Amino acid sequence: MSEQPSLNAIGLKYGTDKSSSGHNYLDFYETFFAPLRHKQLTILEIGVFEGASLRTWQEYFPKSKIIGADILPATKRFERDRILIEVLDQSNIDDLTRVSVKHGPFDIVIEDGSHMWDHQITSLRTIFPFLKNDGIYVVEDLQTNYGPLESRFRGVASSSCVEYLKKWLDLFVADDQMPLTNLEDAFLRTYGRMLRSMTFYRRACLIKKKSPPPVRETSPGKPIVAGVTSSPSAKVRILAHVSYRGDILGNSGFVNLESDEFAIQGIAIDCSEEECFEYRVRWPDNSWSDWFQSSNFVGTRGRSKLLTGVTVRLRGNAKDRFVLRTFGRFAGSEYPVEVSDGQDCVSSSGQPLCGIQIELTEHVPK
Repeated sequence: MSEQPSLNAIGLKYGTDKSSSGHNYLDFYETFFAPLRHKQLTILEIGVFEGASLRTWQEYFPKSKIIGADILPATKRFERDRILIEVLDQSNIDDLTRVSVKHGPFDIVIEDGSHMWDHQITSLRTIFPFLKNDGIYVVEDLQTNYGPLESRFRGVASSSCVEYLKKWLDLFVADDQMPLTNLEDAFLRTYGRMLRSMTFYRRACLIKKKSPPPVRETSPGKPIVAGVTSSPSAKVRILAHVSYRGDILGNSGFVNLESDEFAIQGIAIDCSEEECFEYRVRWPDNSWSDWFQSSNFVGTRGRSKLLTGVTVRLRGNAKDRFVLRTFGRFAGSEYPVEVSDGQDCVSSSGQPLCGIQIELTEHVPK
């Protein structure tokens, strides 16, 4: 098998200024991107220009969806294969939110837009909440925050993006020595500790997100069906965002609050067996989400967008080791829906999903 080209080599091939011929970002990024190269990701880049970096991401991440966002409608000409283009104004919160709701949550966000200080800060504040746990957010071209470039890129901002990042860095490094509760800035108050790392580089900053633990209920309710919910060797956990209750963690493979009032808006499923599952959810209009791998949250929080179905399937070696059954309890139905590995768990009437249980048992050879 031939050696894969490096990210910088691909960038040089397409002529992006992120390569060593320009800013030399790509060698730095590859340290973080290499483990993700062959995963199915959703990547957003703000700032399209001539599309060179979009083509770079498309080749380096062969299974990923690439969304380019730019204020110029003419950039739509760069759409092809797995590259989609959204036209937006980076200074407009509605535009940023619209694209994030439509395509998020994101695995990687690269902000390479106007470089105006307020645009950099507005994009960070608006899009970071749509970043997955362990997702990566990059702010490029921070040299525009300094020296002779200040007058060109300051705009209406009272402080630079670098100064804003330094405030965030102080909160992260100081930890409990700097309380968050008295901060006026709602973003920093919310995300001040939600970092795995913040890495500064020449002209750029790369941020890895760390989501907080979910709010744990005393009990996730009762099982939909009695019996074994997981094998001793493979414990199933379900995080469900439930209407009127928030995030609920079911450490025993189920979340079921036994009331049609408490419908599920989003889920994340994982297992003690690494990346055992992949899953998707059905929206109220009966369309389906993309497939997500273990531990990734799919759905919404706080937007009353109730799920109407779910499909769970085993991945890789888990198919030979386990037998999977999914049970769904739907509003208005007395009886649960039971399906096997990879089958759609849906209600024929299209009612919301109000409970989910996953049973994972050891496969018994014949």
